[in-house]
Amino acid sequence: MYYLTSYFLIAILFYIEYHYEYSRITTTIQISGDDGGSTRFLVLSCLLSLVVSPCWEIFVPIATIGTVAPWIGISCMMVAMILLRWTMLANPFYLRAMATTDDQLICTNGPYRYIRHPGYLSFLLGWIGFGLTVNNWIALLMIFVLFTVVYTIRIQAEEQMMLDRFGAGYQHYMDETLSF
Repeated sequence: MYYLTSYFLIAILFYIEYHYEYSRITTTIQISGDDGGSTRFLVLSCLLSLVVSPCWEIFVPIATIGTVAPWIGISCMMVAMILLRWTMLANPFYLRAMATTDDQLICTNGPYRYIRHPGYLSFLLGWIGFGLTVNNWIALLMIFVLFTVVYTIRIQAEEQMMLDRFGAGYQHYMDETLSF
């Protein structure tokens, strides 16, 4: 029932990131060599969530969460969009790819003051919202586990890249903030 809305909102979340990244001008991007396989795992998790999650409600209707869950899910997805936009406004160096730019600095503004990876938190919150709109415990659990694992792997690889680039400055930032 809420599928169209959830697919529309998750598409908007991706569009916000896409539009920001391709509308800004940046200096030379330095791609990191090893993302720990997180890019492939992330793509697979997205596809599984988009294709398999709705099937759980159809084939296992006894696992329904309740009538309020889809509305909570839609709210989570809206909050995710706001957080992602705030993240991008606060950090002029925000990149979807695991990379840095020649002129990049450590961002400590906006949500980065409290959390090192608000972009990943935005997407995790958006995917949890998607799982809630599917209105099935199994789908929600699958989405939560998949994306928590994939973002944890990605964050570990990204933090190593940032430590290699910024050294003690980034270590101090890590000591002062939460991961995601």
